[in-house]
Amino acid sequence: MPATPRAVHQAAPGLVLLARAGYAAKGIVYVVIGALAARVAAGSGGETTDQHGAIQAIGQGPFGAISLVVIALGLFGYTAWRLVAAATDAEGDGDGATSLGKRIGQAVRGLAYGALGVYALRALKGRGGDGGTASETRDWTARLLDLPFGRALVVGVGIGVTIYAGYQVYRAASDKVKKHLNLAEAGSKADLIVALGSFGIAARALVFALIGLFLVKAGLQRDSSEAGGIAQSLDLVARAPYGRVALGAVALGLVAYGVYQLATARYRRIRAVG
Repeated sequence: MPATPRAVHQAAPGLVLLARAGYAAKGIVYVVIGALAARVAAGSGGETTDQHGAIQAIGQGPFGAISLVVIALGLFGYTAWRLVAAATDAEGDGDGATSLGKRIGQAVRGLAYGALGVYALRALKGRGGDGGTASETRDWTARLLDLPFGRALVVGVGIGVTIYAGYQVYRAASDKVKKHLNLAEAGSKADLIVALGSFGIAARALVFALIGLFLVKAGLQRDSSEAGGIAQSLDLVARAPYGRVALGAVALGLVAYGVYQLATARYRRIRAVG
């Protein structure tokens, strides 16, 4: 039976804790992605990676199995909170068309991180695979291209991702970095958290803009192999003029974004019900 409003209210404190665990898990994943990219930029070996690669790296580290379980549980907690919060309008978005779009977006983000949690458990059993998110992106891009108007669909998705990246740049440059954060509790760390958030969100926006452009190119050329993910975006940055410097800057930005997510886990105002 579906959960009653009373049951949701009773579960709300637990969902809030799960949400905080989820933000912490997201933060750790991005710190690892950025750290591995920084290693490449410094010429210390290794390769750029994405969320899947970060999960694999965490699993291969000290206390790998325990770490993967903790990461998976955190991501599942984030999923549960996002779905419940979207259903109950806990963020106070309202019922207008734009607001419903935001709530649907919250639910989709929750499901995406839930899928990453599943991947963490599969990695725990040695069945995570090594194709990365780029392989998944190319698979669903190929499926879209096979549909009627498939090229237009892929181009549309790419444009949508690029617009999302543009919004993130706006968010990085505005007070929206502070939105939902109780910075009064952060005290002297508040300015640092905002600075890390602005830098990190902007760096992540660049990565997503490139992902969007990859999709547009895949659609225009009707070639799913042109699609790519975070690792491919970082590789493209590395091949640009002054590539190692540029990659180093983006890598540090992704680390900053991860730390910002860890701060969000601690200081975000979180509600599970409207």
